[in-house]
Amino acid sequence: MIFYGKHRVIYSLWTAVLSVLLLAAAGLLTLIPRAAWAVPLAPASPEARKEMIAASILGDIGHATWIAEGQNRHVIYIFFDPNCPYCRKLYEDFRPWVNKNEVQLRWMPVGVLTKTSPGKAAAILGARNPLAAFRRNEEGSSRASGFGKISGEPFPKLSINQELRVNEELLDRTGENAVPTLVFRVKDGTPILIEGSPPRRFLGEIVDQLK
Repeated sequence: MIFYGKHRVIYSLWTAVLSVLLLAAAGLLTLIPRAAWAVPLAPASPEARKEMIAASILGDIGHATWIAEGQNRHVIYIFFDPNCPYCRKLYEDFRPWVNKNEVQLRWMPVGVLTKTSPGKAAAILGARNPLAAFRRNEEGSSRASGFGKISGEPFPKLSINQELRVNEELLDRTGENAVPTLVFRVKDGTPILIEGSPPRRFLGEIVDQLK
């Protein structure tokens, strides 16, 4: 309820707070404290801002859900959409390093590109073997459209929707929602954010610099 006075406006927050808490309890809203991820509006440079965003995402990465490829201690987190042709290209380009176990890729699904993306992302996470489902989707993608092969899950479990929502909240921090987006730390601990698929010739340099 809002009361208008001559010099002040009094707004009762209880209804709004109760609504937020009920949504969170029902799994329809994710609460990650802003203090944990807030990024200043005007850092010194675009590079500094990207570093701050990367640090913010990595600081809350424990809330995310991913599909791991490889056992190496050197890790790259990758946001991907099942219908993203550039994600498929990155998947293919990374094969030499993954096959040699020189890097661990942690693929974090989101459903942001098309109407079928959320259902496909849910199907991958909800599969009995998510890694096998992910690889089937990427390796069976249409060469013409780039859309993934896997069929979408029409009625995802609430827990799967919540996992996707958290991943998407983390991606939202970039302000672009671009896929693929890579996040990792290099040897000196600097957090790095790369939006889009890097040229294959640079992937070896990225792997060599991982912390």
